[in-house]
Amino acid sequence: MKVKLEAEVLVLVLEIGEEIISTLTRFVADRKIYAGTLSAIGALRDFELGYYFLDRKEYGRRKFEAIHELVSFTGNIGIREAKSFLHVHASLGREDYSLVAGHLFSGIVAVTAEVILHPLPGKMERTFDEWTGLYLF
Repeated sequence: MKVKLEAEVLVLVLEIGEEIISTLTRFVADRKIYAGTLSAIGALRDFELGYYFLDRKEYGRRKFEAIHELVSFTGNIGIREAKSFLHVHASLGREDYSLVAGHLFSGIVAVTAEVILHPLPGKMERTFDEWTGLYLF
């Protein structure tokens, strides 16, 4: 992974084969970034998306193997149960120009992942919310 700091904004370029969520989670944990926002473009393969069913309080999950364009990747950085935690949603384009989208659990960089990370001061803590069954700010 390549990293460049520009005026308090980090530009990260992930390499082919890196797992995007775990790589970014390790990066923010190592640098003690406890709050921030993320955006990215690139291409992923072998990724897993989720859709949250509020009535069941659980994610439905689906895996995709083929390479897809990462057309939208937006998320935030926080702390959940004393560990760095990324909450990311993504839209990925297929070769027929249709999209799949949802909560991004994991994905392997297929070509590149160009990430813009905006660290924020302080900490954003997630705590369990009984009504939704999720860890929320």
